[in-house]
Amino acid sequence: MSPEAKKILGLILHKGGMTKSQLAKVAGLKLTTLNRMMLPLEKEDLILPTETGESTGGRKPVIYDVNPRRYYVIGIDISRLYSQVVLTNLKMELLEKDRFDMDRNSSPQATLNRILDWIGRIMEKRGHGYVIGVGIGTVGPLDRQSGIILNPENFEAQGWENIPLKAIVEERTGLPVIIDNGANGAVLAETRYGSGKGMKSVIYLNCGVGIRTGVISSGTLVRTINDADDTFAHMVIDVNGKPCHCGNQGCVERYSSIYAIMEALAEEMTPEEMPQGKDRRNHKADRPVSYLELCREAEESDTTARKVLENAAVRMGTGLANFIQLLNPGLVVLSGPLILHSQLFYEVCVEAAKRRRPWDKGGHLVFSRGGAFEENAISIGAAALVMEHYLEPETLG
Repeated sequence: MSPEAKKILGLILHKGGMTKSQLAKVAGLKLTTLNRMMLPLEKEDLILPTETGESTGGRKPVIYDVNPRRYYVIGIDISRLYSQVVLTNLKMELLEKDRFDMDRNSSPQATLNRILDWIGRIMEKRGHGYVIGVGIGTVGPLDRQSGIILNPENFEAQGWENIPLKAIVEERTGLPVIIDNGANGAVLAETRYGSGKGMKSVIYLNCGVGIRTGVISSGTLVRTINDADDTFAHMVIDVNGKPCHCGNQGCVERYSSIYAIMEALAEEMTPEEMPQGKDRRNHKADRPVSYLELCREAEESDTTARKVLENAAVRMGTGLANFIQLLNPGLVVLSGPLILHSQLFYEVCVEAAKRRRPWDKGGHLVFSRGGAFEENAISIGAAALVMEHYLEPETLG
């Protein structure tokens, strides 16, 4: 397909259905040129007339939109607490989904077998459609060009080093595969298809076992060394603070990740305060239950749990204020397991950031809890990576 046709497809995807007159105006084209560029899109059933617009006299104009039932994309989110695989249409609308917890038995082989078996069943079920590709959003560091996850930390299962995700999935599915930092996919989805539509600069932070970062600045996806996803996580907020595994002291992640919060809780609680006889200090073994329990107790005004969560949120908000000052976004999306399970953490974090707000005197910055895609942001973001690569491969590096 020609670059011109892809430009028209991208405009409709990102701005919504339009009449030919509206499209010609937005694209800066003559109507005759637009008609020629739209022909291959109509021929391949990528776009179709969906409804008629308001008449200004005479025949009602036809609105063209992307065909939601002919082409599909698969998005995979491989994270440390869970993994998820979705099927979307080209508009990033969720059609099918499978989500499962990650534990000490979630080896690369077991995880990929479950995901690929699901993909096989879905492709058979949707035999009348066409899947254009697979996107994988995962934790870094990555060799993105080769499609290899290198040496990520904090997976419970062993063996997550130097796994050629791209090659494995391409061989099993026969489809082209794109792999990236999952937070990059999420921020791309929010900016092009979600709550950040029309904005030039958006920050996406996923708060879980670690703190994962995706940034679009002035319309460009910001990349880091080794495509790592911890840009914000290792921003120093206390030069004499706790030592971090990265070699620095006082990093945001050292105070505001699930691991750090559970560690702080263990330091604060006496044996008598341990709920149901659990040893909170064994936070790694109890991780999937303990952080959820902590969030619930904090919401219910448990003194110690609330204090620990609020302290972590204030640290996070302080670092976030600095990050905002640097990047000047229009939207900040806070998401991930910790945010989605704790309204308290989100509210305290945002309030702490807003208290340091010389960067937002006009009140134009928007905060969002979960964004448009909430817990599906990384998997739908992975699908968005495929679509955006198809439209403009050079924009994704």
